[in-house]
Amino acid sequence: MAAELRTVVQGGRVQHVTQINALTYGFEIYVHPIRHYLIFSVEPQAPRLYLTEPKVRRGVGNDTPLMLVLRKYMRGAILNQIEQPPYERILHFDFDSHHAGKTKVVIELLGTRSNLLLLSEDETILGVARLPRAGQTRQRLLLPNYPYEPPPAQNKITPPELTDYTLRQELDEASPDLPLVRLLPYILTGVSPLAAREIVYRATGSLETTVSGLTAPKPLLAALHQLFERLDKEEWTPTLALDEDDSPTAFAPYPLTHLPHTLEPASFSEAVERYFAEAAGGYSAAKAPLKAALSGARQKLARRREALESDAEAAANPELLKIKGEALLANVYRLKPGQKELIVEWPGVEGVLKIALDPAQSASATAQQYFSRYRKAQRAGEEIPAQLKKISLEEQHLEQLEQDLEMADDRPEIDAVAVELTQAGYYRARASRQKQQKRAASRYLRLTAPDGARVLVGKNSLQNAHLTFERAAPDDLWLHARGIPGAHVIIPTAEGLPSEADVFWAAGVAAYYSRARNDTSVEVDVTLKKHVRAIKGATPGLVTYRNESTLRVEPLEPELD
Repeated sequence: MAAELRTVVQGGRVQHVTQINALTYGFEIYVHPIRHYLIFSVEPQAPRLYLTEPKVRRGVGNDTPLMLVLRKYMRGAILNQIEQPPYERILHFDFDSHHAGKTKVVIELLGTRSNLLLLSEDETILGVARLPRAGQTRQRLLLPNYPYEPPPAQNKITPPELTDYTLRQELDEASPDLPLVRLLPYILTGVSPLAAREIVYRATGSLETTVSGLTAPKPLLAALHQLFERLDKEEWTPTLALDEDDSPTAFAPYPLTHLPHTLEPASFSEAVERYFAEAAGGYSAAKAPLKAALSGARQKLARRREALESDAEAAANPELLKIKGEALLANVYRLKPGQKELIVEWPGVEGVLKIALDPAQSASATAQQYFSRYRKAQRAGEEIPAQLKKISLEEQHLEQLEQDLEMADDRPEIDAVAVELTQAGYYRARASRQKQQKRAASRYLRLTAPDGARVLVGKNSLQNAHLTFERAAPDDLWLHARGIPGAHVIIPTAEGLPSEADVFWAAGVAAYYSRARNDTSVEVDVTLKKHVRAIKGATPGLVTYRNESTLRVEPLEPELD
């Protein structure tokens, strides 16, 4: 991307800066005779940087503090240079303006820790897109008027430093069963999981090759160096990978030979823009049919509940239906054509007895209807409570699935919701989606609290059930936002009890991954996993628990690697 931008916009003049949303900004940069539109976005789930052709339009919301300083310093500024710290997902844009002097825009594309900053010439922070949240610990303090500190260096070796000798050392120290696609990002800076898959596939022809399965290190080393030669020579091949529905699944500046369906866009910006067209909107297109299915399922359950509650009213006094049938047959002689109601006195009934009639049918047929309703009401007295309980469990399940879909950040998590809706009979998922269900259950978050406690977080009902009933030990701590759909959070205690600060931190994470993530204060229950039970007859992830303590915390968005 840096190479592409140097070719297209370096030396251009900033004509205008537009705030698309609080974390996304568009720069109009004029390079005679063309206006180019450069998008900077540090949205946690979709951080991105690319050139787009359509003119950037202002979004809703008031100007952010960053927007105010960008407007002051950027208008008319010349983009002199674009720099990238080696092997980092960070770019520095050096600007010079006759009225504002030299400034620098820094974009850090670091997943959920992404940020956009404006720096003065001496690298004092003038503005920042994402300020630290209250109570959130960070290694760096990114605040206006503070000196800018780059992210700490990664304790890894660079690709050129990987020789036959150092690779053999790393292989000797690694677990024999460790897949190579996991080893490479762990030991090498600048190698993403996607790049690791491509390197391993080129070297071995398989993505499943383990450390012990690598017969010789030289092919792996050759594949790695061949890929990184492109960086030195700036020989780029923008590539976009698509799934069977032609939806983008990955992008890279090199051929993705391990993926079956790819195409080559005209530019790397086009690849990035097409990929994030769904991700930037929270995969809105992929989520839309599932939201419709959830809405339809909720309406269907509401109609069933209404019908059952209506029957329950009748079931509350079934003998009255029997009496109405008997009274109607005993008073047939009193009826007149077209009569809609019969009012009589009847033994054992206080006051008068009112019997609704249907003018379109005989008195005998109407009486039989009352007797039929009487027999149904007798059975309903036993069946309706169980049916209403079942509907309540289904409604809870749908509420959890709505929350799962809201928190879904990628295709596998969206597909997991589709599979569960299919199993419940409310949607029809593709067979390929159903095959991914088991894999989706193991994709829970693995976090580390400030004092070192491990924290495991389920982001959907499948992950919740897997964590609580397969992964957690009886004496592990179990947390959940009180009374609302949300994540099951586990703190393993095999290595000792966590600190109080770590428990509160984990409670904040549980609040964040719940329906109340936008509230300022959320109640979170804490108990031991052994006090948590699955609800009989309910879908995975729905539980009941006891012996809990309740904490009141502010939702806390964790920093994810």
